[in-house]
Amino acid sequence: MNIDDALRRSSAHILIESGHALADDLVLDSDTEHHLARVLRLSSGEDVTVTDGAGRWRSYRSTVTGSAVSLSAASDIHGVARREPLLEIATAIPKGDRVEWLVQKATEIGVDRICLLHAERSVVRWKADRSTKQLVRLQKIADEALRQCRRTWRVEVVGPIDASSVLAEFAVAEPGGRPLSTIDRRLAIGPEGGWSDGELAVAAARVQLTPHVLRTETAVVAAATLAVHLA
Repeated sequence: MNIDDALRRSSAHILIESGHALADDLVLDSDTEHHLARVLRLSSGEDVTVTDGAGRWRSYRSTVTGSAVSLSAASDIHGVARREPLLEIATAIPKGDRVEWLVQKATEIGVDRICLLHAERSVVRWKADRSTKQLVRLQKIADEALRQCRRTWRVEVVGPIDASSVLAEFAVAEPGGRPLSTIDRRLAIGPEGGWSDGELAVAAARVQLTPHVLRTETAVVAAATLAVHLA
């Protein structure tokens, strides 16, 4: 599926809250106005595309007065059908800020849903209070990546959940597995210590991404790239 030329060439691409209409004249929140006027230094007359994160988008013409930005419709509302089946990657949580990079790059490449896992050999495990805060932050990173790469469907970041509860529905990345194929739309990436024997036993399949041992976040990017290429 090729990106629409108007999306690719727009000076900015923004995401409005789900359920909000792509009205003829948009009222923007202060953060979005600041981003357009002060960060991107948008000028009057430039084209901005806006999506509701549910496949609908529209082109607007900007009017900038100081830090105030108003948008007036310059096209009809377009709709992008969601690719089915969705591309979902479940992954153990890497150390430090690597999870932020993982979410950003997976969104840019084309993953539709990112599910964070607690595997048996996971080093990183989030308690409930930390999970809530981290998911809010990671969803914001995914939304920022959506704007950068001009996506029109919001990427969902969920979890963390126990790996054993979902691996029966996922093909796990594992050295010695079969090559990735077009049927593999749900892929799971393990922690630094690898999958346990019990987790491998319940997995739907085993697939090999490369002949090498990869970091968790690198494996996510490799899996996403291969799956998008095969789609």
